[in-house]
Amino acid sequence: MNNSLQPQKSLLTLAIISALTLSPLAMAQTPTNNSFINGASLTTKFISDTRVRSRNDNANFNSYSRLNYSAYNAIVDLNSGYYNNFIGVDVAGYLAGDVYNNSIQNDNGQYLSNEISFSHNQDWGAGNGPHLKLYTAAVKFKYHDLFSGKVGLIQSTGNGTVGNVWSFVPGTYRGLEVNAEVGSGKLTYFWTDKYTAPWLLSEDDYVGWANTQWNYLHSLGYANTVGDFSYNLGIGQAMDVRYSDTTRSVNPTSYKFYTRYQLNPTTQLAADFYGVNDKVKYNGLGYMTGLSLHINHGQWSWLSQLRYANSNNDTEIVPRTIYTYAMNNGNWSQFWDALSDWNQSGEVSMYNRLSFNAGNGWNYYMGVGYGSGMNSNKVGYSSEAAVNGTVGYTLQQGTLKGSVVQLHSTWLTRDEIKSATAGRDETDVRLQVIVPYSVF
Repeated sequence: MNNSLQPQKSLLTLAIISALTLSPLAMAQTPTNNSFINGASLTTKFISDTRVRSRNDNANFNSYSRLNYSAYNAIVDLNSGYYNNFIGVDVAGYLAGDVYNNSIQNDNGQYLSNEISFSHNQDWGAGNGPHLKLYTAAVKFKYHDLFSGKVGLIQSTGNGTVGNVWSFVPGTYRGLEVNAEVGSGKLTYFWTDKYTAPWLLSEDDYVGWANTQWNYLHSLGYANTVGDFSYNLGIGQAMDVRYSDTTRSVNPTSYKFYTRYQLNPTTQLAADFYGVNDKVKYNGLGYMTGLSLHINHGQWSWLSQLRYANSNNDTEIVPRTIYTYAMNNGNWSQFWDALSDWNQSGEVSMYNRLSFNAGNGWNYYMGVGYGSGMNSNKVGYSSEAAVNGTVGYTLQQGTLKGSVVQLHSTWLTRDEIKSATAGRDETDVRLQVIVPYSVF
């Protein structure tokens, strides 16, 4: 892959030229009619992520730090209004780097990627910064409430089988998205031919096992709400995918179904399914499916989620069209922040979380997860369990209202069944600071 998502690309050039062209036209209007300027916003966000994640898979040590770093993202996001109520421009970028990095290193002295600061490649080279990356540069358009869209360096709205979030900053697709009002719902078509994960500057940084080739990826999604019932249906396909470990080309097809029902003002039920028919990676259909129960009672809330994963060849499931890590992303509603992805084929897992919002900015939660049923001879363990919790504070007033400080911790243990299998137990302590600021 020699093509990169850098500013010289034609779609990005189109976005910048459009911005320069439209700005004088918009400025020529009177302030009251200048929707291009009056509808504009400029926001910033600073994020600090300090983390120590350990795993006892080193025979010489009981526990050691795989990830031990403090990294940051500094984000600037400029969104215009719509000139003549039809066309506008979005541009966003961020600076990322490490304050310090004491994570494990490979034989070349490169640190393990932490998915926050920029890396030289898929897995290694974290701390290669600071660098500035343009992650959005798009022309957007709309026509009344009938349709809207965007083209350039963009993110998906998630209506369908393509998603974009990997980190605090979203990944970047080069492509287009078009939305149309159909009935009482929204129909979305998304198309892309390039992608970079947030911690990679360009496709040149996809190296080694992750060097997957593909032509384009597209998706069709429909979302609607009828009373207390809402749903999201999606189908997508990636064309001419060639994974690094095979010369065989495949066109994996993805399927998405999500539904939510508001049983009463305090209780919500949901079901989620994401499947991919990939003859190379899954030997057919691989899927994850889950059920969710969410109950609110005053300042307290309770979450229970059940999950099942399955593939024809006991390969772990990933809810995205192209299997390769960080090569694209899908959308899946359940996230437990509990170190494991709980996605081994045959695994049945459950997570329960109790949360408390004190009402003065302080909030707390504690969760417990457990999973089993996987092919233990293949993955090396027969079950896994986790306990995690978070203490957070959100600033309630002032210029920096909405700023968040939170401390998160997880303890994960696995029941290894092979004497030759290294320990898979993990611990994680993570301090995050998020400071948003709206310039206008």
